[in-house]
Amino acid sequence: MIEIGRGRRSSLVTHRLASTFGSMAAILLVIWLARGLLSLSQYSAQILELSFGLVFLGLLLGTRTRLGPLRAVASFLARIAGSCVIVIVLIWFFEWVDAVPAVVSGQVTNLVIAAIAFGLLAFAFEALAPAKRGVYPTGQAMMVPAGSEVATGKTTVTVKTDSIALPIARRGRTVGAILYGDIRASFDTPMGPVTVPFAGPMTTFGMPFKGQKADKDDVKRLAGDNLDQLIEKARVEQAVTRGDGHRATIDLPFIHIDEDWFGESVEFGPLRVRSGPDGESVRIGAFELSSEEDKHGYHHRRANWLAKGVQDASYMRVSDDGTSARWNGSSLWMSGDSMDLATGSDGFRYTPAEVKTFSPLHTLNVGREKMTLDTRKFTLNVTDDLVVFRPENGSKRSMDSPELAKDLRNVFSEEAKKHIQDVIKGLPIDLDEMLSSTEEVLAKYG
Repeated sequence: MIEIGRGRRSSLVTHRLASTFGSMAAILLVIWLARGLLSLSQYSAQILELSFGLVFLGLLLGTRTRLGPLRAVASFLARIAGSCVIVIVLIWFFEWVDAVPAVVSGQVTNLVIAAIAFGLLAFAFEALAPAKRGVYPTGQAMMVPAGSEVATGKTTVTVKTDSIALPIARRGRTVGAILYGDIRASFDTPMGPVTVPFAGPMTTFGMPFKGQKADKDDVKRLAGDNLDQLIEKARVEQAVTRGDGHRATIDLPFIHIDEDWFGESVEFGPLRVRSGPDGESVRIGAFELSSEEDKHGYHHRRANWLAKGVQDASYMRVSDDGTSARWNGSSLWMSGDSMDLATGSDGFRYTPAEVKTFSPLHTLNVGREKMTLDTRKFTLNVTDDLVVFRPENGSKRSMDSPELAKDLRNVFSEEAKKHIQDVIKGLPIDLDEMLSSTEEVLAKYG
């Protein structure tokens, strides 16, 4: 089983092993500080050398191997350079705390030379590597079976038919997929469930679809092209960001700065500082200080999904700030206990304090203190016990009647509920019943 956004098992094992080496190195440094109490002073140099050796091993295990041979060599050399810098800093720090054996402190000059040399070599290999910037499709397709679901919070996405997913990556990490099939999104809104159809292909980010490795026959049958053709035709839209169109990138051979939908990230060789929807983290090679990890070694991430139609303007965005979607001339926005939903020119807006329904022929506002119905024929305001009626000729009629105000409130409240259900079902709002009921109440009280 393959999952979009999850690392391969070999990568997880490497990450775990690197973390273990880092923990062991830290323990050895603590032991070195307490060597006098533990009667280990005679092994001072050996403890430091072993600890620094584990630092080197842990960082080297973080070598990136998925971006081609030249970048793999560049990553390996950069981690050696980074390890030298880290060891130099540690030596200087521990010399300030306590006396470091001369056999260790005497290597600082050699480490500086090694850091410069390996850093320059890493820069050279990175510069020689073929350009692979931004987000790009990978060479491994997978088949996602019909009925597959991914869910987070109040949103569930279901694949409607067997589909091919072409994973897409950024900086060697799988971040999403181009899904060559239709999907259905279900949103649990304050006014009930809303189901939205999206026609494929869709470019998705952050959605952990699961499936099996697809063979060439599956790819051709379900996507219409072979794998090489899909990769060649794939164009991942770089402007798919947070929704405000903002994206800033500096991508040089040894320095990478990104600010987009995925958060803010600054990478310099083996050092990375990142802040985004999945929290904040500082990574040096394979060692990472970040938010709480789960039992599989993955950092807990808040929901941050994005899907965009390849051939149309449909999209879906799910984050902790809210949910928004657009499809077939309809749109949805939801945040907390508030939402907007429009189907064509009809729609409604709901907040805990007010409901508004609208169409080309009416606007109905139902609030706690005031209700207003505006049609082409008349405008009707209900505030407390006061009812104000304005027909299309511009005249005005006011009535202070608790009974009339109560009956109109009941009509407006019930009709607003029916309007909302019409919009959720994708139907035009039926105004006939509301207009006839309103006219009956007005006629009743003269």
